Amino acid sequence: MVISGLDSAILPTHIFRRLAPQLKPAVSVVHTLKAAGLTLLICTNVLITATRAADNLGEAIPSASDSAIVRLEIPLQRHNGARLQHVTEHCSGTLIDRAKGMILTAWHCFDGNMDLTRPPTAWIRGRWHEVRLAVHGGAINNDWAIAYVTDPSSIDEPAMPYELSELSVGLDITMVGYQRMGKKNSSEWLKAATSCKIARHGDDWIETNCRLNKGASGGAVVSMHQGQPNLIGIISAKSSEGGVWFVPLTRLRTQLSPP
Repeated sequence: MVISGLDSAILPTHIFRRLAPQLKPAVSVVHTLKAAGLTLLICTNVLITATRAADNLGEAIPSASDSAIVRLEIPLQRHNGARLQHVTEHCSGTLIDRAKGMILTAWHCFDGNMDLTRPPTAWIRGRWHEVRLAVHGGAINNDWAIAYVTDPSSIDEPAMPYELSELSVGLDITMVGYQRMGKKNSSEWLKAATSCKIARHGDDWIETNCRLNKGASGGAVVSMHQGQPNLIGIISAKSSEGGVWFVPLTRLRTQLSPP
């Protein structure tokens, strides 16, 4: 069974066996065996501790950088047995280069065959912009992707600066991403932020004690430096303790030139 509109990732069997004890969704996990491995679909319907953007998001990061957090809609095609099914992934991303229209997000948001009838789009300040996937990590344990707005001249929002530094346990961070508010099928998506700390370093992710839900995948992990926010990572998955894992930008050294 494939559920439309959920954050999802296709895991090879050996990776799933290693990660399965650690992956714990808030509501349910549905997985089906495919020829290439297992499809893990994570459904989280309960908002935990994130706050509405209209309440105090501006206190978490300055509004200029807040506008660099974008919402993504990614139409895909996935095989459900012999049947090809159309799904739409709802994720978040961060604009890091306005001139190029460069957006960082999570690989699993694009995991599947691109739906050629509809392009991926990014919601930036009240308008949808067509985007294209350029390069990605290609696996759930390398969960990053770079996409570009096809017409960057249409963007007038400031980008978020980023930092390629090593991150220490205990570092204060903020995670920001879009989440569906209210009922499961609600069309209302608002930006949510949570402040927390880095808990430990894993083999493939950095684990935190942050709390965010579905839709935040691909969103921003931010640290403050001299009063200014810097992007340091990409929101990826949940741990068994309920905290959020993220991919540090140091994993993208070859893709990102020093800021």
